[in-house]
Amino acid sequence: MALIRPLTRVASPRVLIVGGGIAGIQAALEVAATGLPVTLVEEGPALGGLMAQLDKTFPTNDCAMCILSPRMLEIARHPLIDILTLTRVLRVEGEAGDFRVSLSTRPRYVDLSRCSGCGECLRVCPRQIPDPYNLGFSQTKAIHIPFPQAVPQAAYIDPAACRVFQGKPCEACLKVCPAGAIDLNQTWEEWVLNAGAVILAPGARPAEVRDFPGYGHPDVVTSLAFERLLSATGPTGGKLLRPSDQTPPGKIAFIQCVGSRDLRGGAAYCSTLCCLASLKEALMAQELSANGLEATIFYMDLRAPGKGQEQYLEQAKERRVRLCRSRVTGVEPQPAGGIAVRYTDPQGRPREESFDLAVLSVGLRASPHLARWAEGLGMAVGEHGFLAASPLIPVQTARAGVLLCGTAREPMDISEAVVSAGAAAAVASRLLTVSPRIQTRRTRLPETPLLAEHPPRIGVWLCHCGTNIAKNLDLEGLAAYVRELPGVVQVERELFACSQEATDRMQETIKGLRLNRLVVAACTPRTHEAVFREVVAGAGMNPGYVTMANIREQCAWVHQGDAPAALEKARHLLAMAVARARVLAPLHFQVFPVISRALVLGGGVAGMSAALSLADQGFHTYLVERTGSLGGLARRLYFTLEGPDPQGFLLDLQTAVYRHANIEVFTNAGLIKTTGQIGRFLSKIRQETPAGPQELGLEHGVIIVATGAQEISPLGRYLYGEDPRLLTQWELEEKIYREDPGLPRVRRVVMIQCVGSREPEHPYCSRLCCSQAVKNAILLKERYPAVEVTVLYRDLRAYGFKEGYYLQAKEKGVAFIPFEAERPPRLAAPRRRPLKVRVWDELLGQEVELTADLVVLSTGLKPAAGSEAVAQGLGIPQTLTGFFQEAHQKLWPVDTAAEGIFLAGCAHYPRDLGETVAQAQAAAGRAAGILFQTELVRGEMAAWIDPGKCRRCLGCLEVCPYGAVHLAATGPPRILPELCRGCGTCVAECPGAAIRMSRFTEAELLAQIEAALLP
Repeated sequence: MALIRPLTRVASPRVLIVGGGIAGIQAALEVAATGLPVTLVEEGPALGGLMAQLDKTFPTNDCAMCILSPRMLEIARHPLIDILTLTRVLRVEGEAGDFRVSLSTRPRYVDLSRCSGCGECLRVCPRQIPDPYNLGFSQTKAIHIPFPQAVPQAAYIDPAACRVFQGKPCEACLKVCPAGAIDLNQTWEEWVLNAGAVILAPGARPAEVRDFPGYGHPDVVTSLAFERLLSATGPTGGKLLRPSDQTPPGKIAFIQCVGSRDLRGGAAYCSTLCCLASLKEALMAQELSANGLEATIFYMDLRAPGKGQEQYLEQAKERRVRLCRSRVTGVEPQPAGGIAVRYTDPQGRPREESFDLAVLSVGLRASPHLARWAEGLGMAVGEHGFLAASPLIPVQTARAGVLLCGTAREPMDISEAVVSAGAAAAVASRLLTVSPRIQTRRTRLPETPLLAEHPPRIGVWLCHCGTNIAKNLDLEGLAAYVRELPGVVQVERELFACSQEATDRMQETIKGLRLNRLVVAACTPRTHEAVFREVVAGAGMNPGYVTMANIREQCAWVHQGDAPAALEKARHLLAMAVARARVLAPLHFQVFPVISRALVLGGGVAGMSAALSLADQGFHTYLVERTGSLGGLARRLYFTLEGPDPQGFLLDLQTAVYRHANIEVFTNAGLIKTTGQIGRFLSKIRQETPAGPQELGLEHGVIIVATGAQEISPLGRYLYGEDPRLLTQWELEEKIYREDPGLPRVRRVVMIQCVGSREPEHPYCSRLCCSQAVKNAILLKERYPAVEVTVLYRDLRAYGFKEGYYLQAKEKGVAFIPFEAERPPRLAAPRRRPLKVRVWDELLGQEVELTADLVVLSTGLKPAAGSEAVAQGLGIPQTLTGFFQEAHQKLWPVDTAAEGIFLAGCAHYPRDLGETVAQAQAAAGRAAGILFQTELVRGEMAAWIDPGKCRRCLGCLEVCPYGAVHLAATGPPRILPELCRGCGTCVAECPGAAIRMSRFTEAELLAQIEAALLP
């Protein structure tokens, strides 16, 4: 397989991104971060895609718009990104580096440069139509804004509904528009755009369910429709009501695999996200119900293979969500009301049960016009109608320079879509390496900052966050309380404070009322404080005068069902935030040069892929591997489900790494400690050499952690290690590859899943094991047709297109028997006789005994040895299971809590080869976004020493974990701001109170404490 190589000639540095969903948005931001101009094309009237219609995400339970809206806001204000809505790609001609893209834009009939989104046109429009955003559950007008947080925040006219375009007199919107933005004379336009690379992110659509027995009744809804019924921006304002009679349902059935894993419906694949989406919706429905709602999920296999998803499944069980392994044959309205669900239970017996509401968990399908559209792009379409990509480099298509990300390739959840978008952006940047880069400093101090005179003029914004906050907090009462706090001159409430419309109003209010402090009561500042700093900087206020009160996670969520307690706590938090705002100091940004080199820890496929991506873009990269050779776990991988040779791919990677002039490889080496911060790190590594150990100091601007994982040893389980007839899947794969002479004599093989995973010691799914078992079972049947293979499993997690190989294994005669965790298989090994495996068969309702010549254990993965030491050396967190913790599962899936340090591959969580490469490219893309900058602006958290108070005890020098305290020959020590990460350890240690922080000063803390103690 050909590896990616930078282009030697580029006529246009612009990257065209097709699709405005989460993948397209993320790809645009990542490309622009490397200094390349971007044009983002979206066929609809606004960005957001399917994600804009979701209420929450799994397994984090974050508000979907809280993730999407800040990104849309950022993209709308980015100087390197142009947004073209209502635009589609007709043709792509030319070659990589010099594409000529034909575009067509249909009229909006509204001038985007003039429309302010005021809504006057909606008020007077006489024509009502079913609202497409709420899937027809509510009404909107022929002219309307697509949804509350839409970007662009502008109206558009549906010509099929507008009276004017039907030849009838009206023009009401023309008469009332204060900006004169209505333009009924707009026409279709076509033109050509030059681009060096194209990223396709057109997304997918929900499967059609018209043929499902019983669909059509108002109380039988799809999972996407149910999201709208749950949402604060939905037809019922966040109240869960049954569509037929607007009453709260007491029992809800969630029916899985409608439009997925269904040969009759033409979708013989798993849509990956449906099981977790139903778990999420069941939990959300319980939260919205005041009467102890009963939720039942009818499933075939519960597939929760992602990070944190197994724990989410356990949480649902603890919350009494009922899980019923079955196959639903249909639903039927009952004469007295309600829905009857017909299904077959695990014993094959027909059953029927009554519910108030049935939710069909629909999968994802490729867009119906994708094949015709792909033909104009010179693209191949895969077996299931999605765009075809390389199995091992999953963003690469058959056409050079045309890349792919998100659900256009295969169904995936938000985290994987964000990762694939980052990977596509990284490859685009890598292809266009010879293009000049545009430096943009996004965070600036305003040129004419508003004075921070006293008394402070504080504005407080209360966010509803849809219903996340509003359903548990009396925001009207909270607003009345806040208005009485000293210094508060304005209190506003917003449905979503981070939306473009709300932030535009925020800027205008700050300017109009000359506010000099801002308090936002919303969700966590970890994800949104940077958004509001950008907003106030644009209004002329120093971004240091912003603070947030987290009334979502800390009030509304933790005090569900106890509104008085939530309100009382929110009052305290707001009083503390307002008190802190009164004494806040401005930020004084400092500029530091970036060391344009990278450190990659781990020489497996992830580490090598990341290193090559950075090195190809001109950045010198140190690749550190703790063993004596590169390759990691992939050295034990000989086959892939999809066909490509992993050993050949590995050899290509190793050759490219060793030959690359920008890569410096250190084997038998490990990290001792890293000091510094983003853009300026100093790492000490220890390397074992023939001359003995040596320590090296490496300076670099970014770090990628790709330390991999290791197999969980099954020693002590199922007689492994005591009987040679017991193997792991890894050992079996090697025997198949090497054509072990004993395999032809094997007649019966039993595989046991979840050995070491989904157990108390390792309570997570290792993601790979089911696919590995299916792969090896197929290999055995192909090479030794007479062998009988039986797989004992809990949930066969062949997610995505891997479902096709699961079906292929069945067709070849592989038997699959499910078992429950409470009744695991039992093994007996009589001497000189076949092995005996006993397992409870739900279908037969009794224990069965299987004889086996080989028993193969599907063992999971755990973090690589030394991961804890790496975490301590870098100062980054790990999960309770030992894998490295990302900054945010949906927003920043490859970032860590420490800026400038990124994650790739199995160090983050177990994943297959293609997924590993994609995540490595995404991490390299994030790193390149830093390295392409010549300087970084820092100004948030740093410590400084008051020389008049310093006793020179040097306690700070001893405790600083980042080596930021510098000691000269004479005088007191000083703190180097370019190395300080603002942890505050030195402040706590100093006996003379000589060290202070730029933020969270004593004045701020005392103000909050005093406010908290007030009655």
